[in-house]
Amino acid sequence: MMATGQVLKPGDHIYSKCFGGLYDHHGIYVGKAKVKNPRTGKEEQIENAVIHFLGLDKNGKAKTYRPQCPKCFHESHELGVVLTCLDCFYDGNTIYRYEYEVSLLSFTFKSSGSCSTFTSSEPDVVIKRAYSFLHKKNFGEYSLFFNNCEHFATKCKTGTTLCNQILFGTGVPGAIAYNVARGFTKGLFWS
Repeated sequence: MMATGQVLKPGDHIYSKCFGGLYDHHGIYVGKAKVKNPRTGKEEQIENAVIHFLGLDKNGKAKTYRPQCPKCFHESHELGVVLTCLDCFYDGNTIYRYEYEVSLLSFTFKSSGSCSTFTSSEPDVVIKRAYSFLHKKNFGEYSLFFNNCEHFATKCKTGTTLCNQILFGTGVPGAIAYNVARGFTKGLFWS
């Protein structure tokens, strides 16, 4: 499950590589959480929960179609900010921990979408932010380039939306180009 055999801690920003590494899916590991069982109407506890932001495919539909999960009761048509079990989050792929406070030199040579030079907030603040978005059921309109799951996870961790996965190039030059493009198009995606 974890790439390096490390143990996940609540507040960790995690990601998994999807479709053979074509893209990464990001979320915030929250540990134990309560979910409502739709069959009984009662709350049940799950041990390994993740809050993450799910978007749509190019046809405006959910990216995956699966039956309801027996652990967390998530259904594939549920989109936006969701709470699921770890199994639903990583879907059999390897899980990696996103790194914070890496040096600019390390950032330049690490793979896109795996780290940030920004400082992370304390775990309880990270979890509080993630639950706030979950309760609002909103993180804005999904945009592959300018409002995706990595933006969500970095917002929870740092208070700032960042995405290094969708860089226009790699390292520092890619990050600069991405932020310039984001600045030009920001008014098109959110007010």
